[in-house]
Amino acid sequence: MPHLHGFTKTLRFNLLMPAEVEKQAFCTTALYRQVVSYYLQVFQDHQDLIGHSQWLKMAEGLTHRTEDNPHPAYPFDEEFPNYPSGFRRNAIAEAHGKALAWKTSYEKWQKRKRKHEEKNARHAATGKKPIEFRERPPQYPADNDCWLSYYDTEYKWMDSNHIMLKVFTGKSYVYRKVTLLQPLVVPMGYAAGSPMLVKKPAGWELHVPVVKVQRQNLKKIKGLVKDPSLKICMVDLGMKRHAVMTIQDTKGRVYATKFISGAKDNHLRKRYLEKIVNLQMQTKTIPEGERFAKDLWDKISNLNDDIAHRVSRKVVDFAKHHGAKIIVFEYLDNLKPSKGSKSHYLNQKFNHWVKGRIFWYTQYKALHIGITQLSQTESCRRDLKNAGREEINWFRNSDTFCSDKDK
Repeated sequence: MPHLHGFTKTLRFNLLMPAEVEKQAFCTTALYRQVVSYYLQVFQDHQDLIGHSQWLKMAEGLTHRTEDNPHPAYPFDEEFPNYPSGFRRNAIAEAHGKALAWKTSYEKWQKRKRKHEEKNARHAATGKKPIEFRERPPQYPADNDCWLSYYDTEYKWMDSNHIMLKVFTGKSYVYRKVTLLQPLVVPMGYAAGSPMLVKKPAGWELHVPVVKVQRQNLKKIKGLVKDPSLKICMVDLGMKRHAVMTIQDTKGRVYATKFISGAKDNHLRKRYLEKIVNLQMQTKTIPEGERFAKDLWDKISNLNDDIAHRVSRKVVDFAKHHGAKIIVFEYLDNLKPSKGSKSHYLNQKFNHWVKGRIFWYTQYKALHIGITQLSQTESCRRDLKNAGREEINWFRNSDTFCSDKDK
């Protein structure tokens, strides 16, 4: 299958599996995770492969036996006989992604440590006491909970409701027919990618990525603001209210406003947090290495993610309904509570504020329908100023959207 490039979203389908096929799916997933762990060890032993342009070819050369390579360095084919090539390459790609993420995090940790040592050297020169660097280095990934993606050679679509998936029976690899409870309908202008088999608490699901192959013809901000009929969707995020959205033109005229209340969501989150506090008072001591109140914390995490998706969808639909071509968010990256009596209380509220996720979720949803999104920073103002649109009303106060360094 050729590589697909473009804006991507995922379609999820519930599967209807016989009990025998479900056992084989578990067996296939468990074996796949063993192969990913195997290649994680390969990349750890040969860290020069991580980030190399030929990492796939070099990893296969170290592990896969062929006529031109009869004695590879690692006996992969003996430990995993007759392993399908599509599964193997998918496992290599998964392991390389995890190893590359670790390498990037480790290099950033080294950079922070080096800066800390340089700062201590300057302190020592002035007679100050050095500060210990206590941040631990990121650990190389050992275990994994990844799911198997099916490359083009390992699955066959029969129709919109049925697919043939290759699974491991314990002795050999065979194709099994699986039924989709919802029909696969690829949106116009999109192309379907490699499906992924995922186990959820309610059952097995098939996740199919779809990539927008048609060009969006997105224009730069400088070109958009020259249009006198341009409409802009201004978004003000908050803690009590999730968002306040306003449709304006380049003259500052307001055409529509919408509020998204957060009272119910904040109340539900507060109830979960109160339950955790009550459990802590009852338990008093928590065993070392055990995650306390796992189910409740998972509920809070899922609630926050659901809030971000719901709010971002409402923002994009509101902008689309009124014909806005640009969505502008206020600049909140450096927003922190000032030290004082309310600092601890505000920090608790900041910890559960999903402003970052709302911004990123809105961005990818907006790009799929041809809407540009940006955060109001100094560069944004400069683009608008150069285009001759200084009169845009940034929520009555132009300082609302800039950081301290932009003021």
